[in-house]
Amino acid sequence: MNTFIRALIVSDFLLYFSYGLLTPIFAVFITEQIVGANIETVGTAVAIYWIVRSLTTIPLARWMDKHDGEKDEFLFMFWGALLMSLTLMSLVFATLPWHVYLIQVLFGVFNSMAIPGWRILFTNHLDRGKTGFEWGVWDVAVALGTGVSAYIGSYIADIFGFNTLFIIVGSIGILGSFLLIPIYRHTHTMRQLRGLHRRTSDELLEVASLDKP
Repeated sequence: MNTFIRALIVSDFLLYFSYGLLTPIFAVFITEQIVGANIETVGTAVAIYWIVRSLTTIPLARWMDKHDGEKDEFLFMFWGALLMSLTLMSLVFATLPWHVYLIQVLFGVFNSMAIPGWRILFTNHLDRGKTGFEWGVWDVAVALGTGVSAYIGSYIADIFGFNTLFIIVGSIGILGSFLLIPIYRHTHTMRQLRGLHRRTSDELLEVASLDKP
């Protein structure tokens, strides 16, 4: 597994771990800590996040496909991940339903920045012949991070309170974001990507010609 892929997986593990800390107690936080909130508020907040994410993902992903090789994907991924973490940390200041709704809007937009960028870079840098293995490692890492953090998050909230949990969530997410910085120098420009694709096509043609009787 190359260094680029390893860094993406470790970063994503930390990000999913941090978000997983919050997931099991998010509804409890809203109904117990937000003034005037109820179960409908929880449903509205979740719906806002998914609707915003759905509306913004494709336009941002299409823009990334058309600009500056992998440089823009990296910047969208990095800033999206960092701002998602800071957004979740801002739940410390949420006291009213509209505060939660605004945070969900921002979280949806920043998620739309980070996820397509990450997936494009991960796909571009997969090791040949190890595609299934490396996607499998990522899937296991994310599943473990999310699963383990679900219990830890509920424990922290119960013992230390929601504000402590939000600060921990944001801090781990920020760490995961900054782990991405060293791989920026390994991203490719549009011209370099064209060269890589051309060499790959030539290699495939060469292999195909060798297979002919």
